[in-house]
Amino acid sequence: MMNPKTPTWSELVDRMEADSVRQLVAKADEILKAPIVRRVYRYEDVGKHRTWLDLRAKLLHETNRRLFALAMSDMGTANLLSVELPILAAAYRRTGAERFLSRVSTQLEEAAAWSPIQRPGWMCYTNDRSLPADGKDGSWLATGRGVRAICDALEILPEGACGDELRGRLKALLAAEIEGVVDDWRAKRQWFVRWEDPITNQWVLPTEGLVRACLFLGRDTHGQAYELGVTNLLKAMDAHGAAGEFEEGIGYAAFTVDSMLHAARAMAAQGDRRALDHVFLRHFPQWMIHHIQPGRMTINCFDAGGACLPRSGGQFQSLLSLILACANSAEARWALQEHFDGPSNDLPGLIARALINGPCEAPPLFAVYDKARRVNWRDSWNDDATGVWIRGGHKDDQHDHQDRGHVNFVARGRPILIEAGTPAYHHPEIVRLFKSGVGHNVLQLGTAMPDTADCSFDKPPLGWQKFRTVAPLTVASLDVRGGRVIMDGTECYDGLKLWRREVEWTAAKLAVEDVVILANDRRDTLLFRWHLGTSGDVNLSGTGARWTAEWPAALITLEASAPIVVSRTDLPDHTLKAIVWDDDVAAYSRHVCLVVQTIAPENTVKISMQALPR
Repeated sequence: MMNPKTPTWSELVDRMEADSVRQLVAKADEILKAPIVRRVYRYEDVGKHRTWLDLRAKLLHETNRRLFALAMSDMGTANLLSVELPILAAAYRRTGAERFLSRVSTQLEEAAAWSPIQRPGWMCYTNDRSLPADGKDGSWLATGRGVRAICDALEILPEGACGDELRGRLKALLAAEIEGVVDDWRAKRQWFVRWEDPITNQWVLPTEGLVRACLFLGRDTHGQAYELGVTNLLKAMDAHGAAGEFEEGIGYAAFTVDSMLHAARAMAAQGDRRALDHVFLRHFPQWMIHHIQPGRMTINCFDAGGACLPRSGGQFQSLLSLILACANSAEARWALQEHFDGPSNDLPGLIARALINGPCEAPPLFAVYDKARRVNWRDSWNDDATGVWIRGGHKDDQHDHQDRGHVNFVARGRPILIEAGTPAYHHPEIVRLFKSGVGHNVLQLGTAMPDTADCSFDKPPLGWQKFRTVAPLTVASLDVRGGRVIMDGTECYDGLKLWRREVEWTAAKLAVEDVVILANDRRDTLLFRWHLGTSGDVNLSGTGARWTAEWPAALITLEASAPIVVSRTDLPDHTLKAIVWDDDVAAYSRHVCLVVQTIAPENTVKISMQALPR
């Protein structure tokens, strides 16, 4: 059976329903209230003219501060244009209102001078980095978003709406972007090209720009460059899991799969379905939906921000809407109907509303993902269900945390066991208290807690979980009633002979048994953390080898083969409360964390933990 023709953006805009068109026009009129987006050329101006200042720039010396801030502002402006220009173009297409065409033309006039779309300096994010001798660190994130903004706008505008002179300058800009991306791959200019690392989002976005520019200017005249772009796009999809797993986690998937979908849709609209039919893209919607936990939370391992999941707004609703608009996915349609207030309010969402009535397919309640090295389970798709997820570690993980062995538990929609989440990258404690083992329910050898300045993500302190290690998961059982999973974290620590964690659960309770043996008869304090889904009072009681912790949502019991002590500490949180990227550090709340440790140095210990929801 032949696949139906994939419609162009202009064809999809023409099919938008009347109510969606009214909302489209309202959004376009709202955009008109703001000035056009302008490129800035001085550090002092970054943050003005609707540009974005990456706060990491403030920590850099003068040269890198300017280079990095300007390069990152390009990403911000390109991203903003990729949202606004298609909306304005679509509003003009559906209404013929001159005010929308005037704004599109004025903004495109400004953007036509942005060559290259991505300026150098994005690699200068620390003071020990500098540009290479030729001053180029290559095409990057702004490349993809900027090319998308231009191509989407020109594709949606009615024929002849963009004047020949402006169109000619935009075509010249796109031709220069093609030449630049091709040269970057030839010269192996960026780190991800030198290392042949198609997993990263940084590989995909300039690839989208290359593919889109070639499609717009013509595959007949840019055939070799187009095939390079398609080859690189398929390499990226091949690098991820055949079950739809994305190796940088769901946060970066929302950013990168968005790019893949835009490129794949544009290819398919011109008859090339190699990307849109790829097994990764076909299975990605189910993997994404499996991140939805009970209680309107998400699985937030990897650099995925917080866990709060609104019914309207946010990256989940937007990406699912784009999947529906580009791929007509039955799983995305089901999720938008069941877990969100329908499609999003952006342009893909307004387009998707005409597609929302159709075949739906609910994912299974549980799954084992090898490439993402995760088991997830829930007892129903209701918001007040019970859910569990468990992390191991895969050799291809990127943007991951030191979280091998982490266990998460939501009972009847209430969080019981959580992780710290991911703050903004400029948060001073991101390495020490969020991404490290300290931010997760895992083992620590010893009690070391260095100062913030002494913590390095890829070289953690002795006794902390090591950087990017492999931790196998063995699934002994997994069905609608619950499961039993064994995690082997032995490779995750120096000086360890064994760390075996067995997790067993039903909807009524969760139990974890940890066995730890140090190598070479060495002895040390053996410590575990349990992050709790509460910031309130927790009653601790116990002595010797048996302790309890209770609060209104749950009772936790702890039993050990050696005397232990349990204490409470409050740690910063980006799981229970949503935080905006540029929020001040003071905006972060805190949650309770139990610290369970042996009283004396031990060589071997077995500790059992049971969580009973109330």
